Amino acid sequence: MAKYTVEFLESFEKSLKKLDRETQRKIMKWINQHLHNVDFPTKPGKVLTGNLDSYVRFRPLKNYRVIALVEENIFKIICVNVGHRSDIYKRLDI
Repeated sequence: MAKYTVEFLESFEKSLKKLDRETQRKIMKWINQHLHNVDFPTKPGKVLTGNLDSYVRFRPLKNYRVIALVEENIFKIICVNVGHRSDIYKRLDI
């Protein structure tokens, strides 16, 4: 089975830069350990519901979320946004 690769949208990179350095480091470490070269990327995540049902959320830290699109036909995880759980869903452009 093919392994998934991870890509980062500009919106993800901008949101990540707004976080403190230690949080950035922990989130990127988690992504490298749990999302790079995996067989089933939704296993550590949760598929969202409602009008966000095309997104998967991952919880790299207790209060932070990574929102991503999982392209199963091309084995790619596209990280869309990252942020505190209190406002990450409000910032999604849908």
